[in-house]
Amino acid sequence: MTEQPHKQRKRQANASLHERHAQVRSTLAADLREEYDQRSVRVNEGDTVEVMRGDYAGETGEVVNVDLKDASLFVEDVTLETADGEEVPRPLDASNVRVTALDLDDERRVERLESEADTA
Repeated sequence: MTEQPHKQRKRQANASLHERHAQVRSTLAADLREEYDQRSVRVNEGDTVEVMRGDYAGETGEVVNVDLKDASLFVEDVTLETADGEEVPRPLDASNVRVTALDLDDERRVERLESEADTA
């Protein structure tokens, strides 16, 4: 991979959809880290996260939406107030949150988590 920053930014900005999934990874809480034997996981809607950085540090909530185009996610009670008084969700970077509970409704996700734990 190149060391030139402009090429790295360009590659990240022009990444395809399946490559963008890797950009939306977050660290796991200690108990989940032990259980699944991995440090980070892709963030999905329905996961419970704790905000680690910024104005909302310490807030815990459920992920409402994951925007792969901007590589950002939206948490339930983390909102901004617009000039006209409307509450809008505030985008967060996945690196600034920690996953505290996983949404295990997706069978493929459970299989992937367990297979990665077995190989490690």
